[in-house]
Amino acid sequence: MKNRKIAVIHDWLSVNGGAEIVLKHILALCPNADVYTMVDILPLEQRTWLDSHKIYTSPLQRFNFIAKRYRYFIPLMPYLVEQFDLSRYDMIISSSHAVAKGVIVHPHQKHIAYIYSPMRYAWDSMYEHERLGVFGRGLMRLMLKRWLHKMRIWDYVSAQRPDILIADSDFIKQRIQKSWRREADIVYPPVEFDECVYTESKSDYYVTLSRLVEYKRIDIIVEAFNQMPDKKLIVIGDGVSLNALQKMANSNIIFTGYLPRKEAMGYISKAKAFIFMAKEDFGIAPIEASACGTPIIAYKEGGACETVIHCKTGIFVEEQTSKSLIYAIDFFEHQRIDAHECMEHAFTFSVENFKKKMLSYIEIRNI
Repeated sequence: MKNRKIAVIHDWLSVNGGAEIVLKHILALCPNADVYTMVDILPLEQRTWLDSHKIYTSPLQRFNFIAKRYRYFIPLMPYLVEQFDLSRYDMIISSSHAVAKGVIVHPHQKHIAYIYSPMRYAWDSMYEHERLGVFGRGLMRLMLKRWLHKMRIWDYVSAQRPDILIADSDFIKQRIQKSWRREADIVYPPVEFDECVYTESKSDYYVTLSRLVEYKRIDIIVEAFNQMPDKKLIVIGDGVSLNALQKMANSNIIFTGYLPRKEAMGYISKAKAFIFMAKEDFGIAPIEASACGTPIIAYKEGGACETVIHCKTGIFVEEQTSKSLIYAIDFFEHQRIDAHECMEHAFTFSVENFKKKMLSYIEIRNI
């Protein structure tokens, strides 16, 4: 692998989220790889893991005010990603939830695509966004839906380009098959446990950690605890929905805002349970909570079905409603979930397991 020239394509570098953790560990396997991305606005203090790599960006990077508003330019990105000239590389690895998988490759090159999801907003998530009013009204709504129609066509066509598709969960594997009519292998994302503190002794409160945006459904959790004034909830995170959630919450619900990772893990490690009501592609936060020995109460959809074992590492919520959550919490309080079993299960999603499985694909010369 030392003699091979490798290019790694990532949608955009703006925050250190779950996709960036995956990218970091792919690059650790390919220390001489070059990185291509639409824009790179990752703050200096968050990018030490990129220091040894040459980074190439699209024309959006040339103007700072455009780069910082890159989401407004997503309609241009299918064209822009196809302009990257990768002819000098032997292998292409894309890390994609949007356009990275769509790079043009040559017959002699091998392309492995790690997929977080087909374009969520263009496929099945479109209907949820419409219900939430994301598309607005009138002409704006019509134009956005027409654009999404075109994006679905490009998303399907570009998904035929990689030699191998790797899904980050079985849930995404099924989405890939439905949306793109392709088969994918599964390699679960790496979860970093460096600041997860295992604690068997728990305090008398529940916790959730999330970006406070509509689709995370923190509102359901708040509604449920409003109806259970004897139970305490701590909400960790910040986002556009913070003010609205604070206004609707009773005094038994505490909002901490954004917390550094170590401090957030301190709260999670001592919580009675971690609550997760979003329909996520995978969901790293519940696994981090499990590593702390904290049981999970999770909505029974999406990636949570693969990361939570019912009545062993947590409890499932059957419906995405406050009533169903209240029922699940009551059921949980009559169960005994073993903290050590939670921790052991979490470590099956370790960085080491991810690297071992990804390396088996990268080392294949003839795909």
